[in-house]
Amino acid sequence: MQFTGLLGKQLKDDSVMELLEHFDIDVVYDFDRTHEGMEDVYWAASQENGFQFRFDETQKLDVAFLYMVAREGFTPIPHSEIDVPIYESFAVAKSAFEKEGLEFVNSPGEDQDDKWYQRWIKANRGSFTTHYEFKDNKLRMITLSLVK
Repeated sequence: MQFTGLLGKQLKDDSVMELLEHFDIDVVYDFDRTHEGMEDVYWAASQENGFQFRFDETQKLDVAFLYMVAREGFTPIPHSEIDVPIYESFAVAKSAFEKEGLEFVNSPGEDQDDKWYQRWIKANRGSFTTHYEFKDNKLRMITLSLVK
């Protein structure tokens, strides 16, 4: 699936609508019920296919969450459906980013006893970022975010 190609598209874009219809995905409007000044967002999730979209207040797809392991009711997304590199460890991701000359940031921590040690790493790929989350040195989630 071309997740990166969907980033920045409007909720009512034909390609987004086709995908939502194909997977029978409902869109949930999440508004600022408590008047805290938070922006309204829209959520579209396919738990059985391992992904979730967030659309911003203008209904633009700004984040795609790809679940790599079963959690929060989501089944893992098949690796063949992902259009960004998959790194099975923090060290492999960091090495690849350095080799590609990508600008990146990562979780703090220098020692393995620190709970944040090698927990996440995020690369800037120009129009979007790829954020890889690890737990117990296993890839848990890939988050694709539109650069605003």
